[in-house]
Amino acid sequence: MLTLKLKDSCEVKIHDDTKYWYLNNQLHRLNGPAVEHNDGTKYWYQNDQRHRLDGPAIEYASGTKAWYHNGKLHRDDGPAAEYINGDKFWYHNGTLHRDNGPAAEYINGDRSWYQNGKPMHFSPKD
Repeated sequence: MLTLKLKDSCEVKIHDDTKYWYLNNQLHRLNGPAVEHNDGTKYWYQNDQRHRLDGPAIEYASGTKAWYHNGKLHRDDGPAAEYINGDKFWYHNGTLHRDNGPAAEYINGDRSWYQNGKPMHFSPKD
């Protein structure tokens, strides 16, 4: 493992072609991903928690994306998890939740509704 010391207690560690940014021994980077794999997968961290305000905190090389705020799956303006196969999941503060539609949408057309992590069951109307 190669360790590069930067200013203000910052360091970059390189191990098996993966770069890790640390501040005070915690994964942390403000202006980019704190973990970059050589296959293109990227993870954003602040204070050792997955976190990003302006996009997904995880971008897998495959195309799957996940949005995190303060270490919890969370997104206000769309699904917090978008899988390469087309499945989508809405999370609010780490729990499956969506006010205006299903919190889980599967590529096969199945959908599931959740409020605050609890499944919502609907019965047909008369």
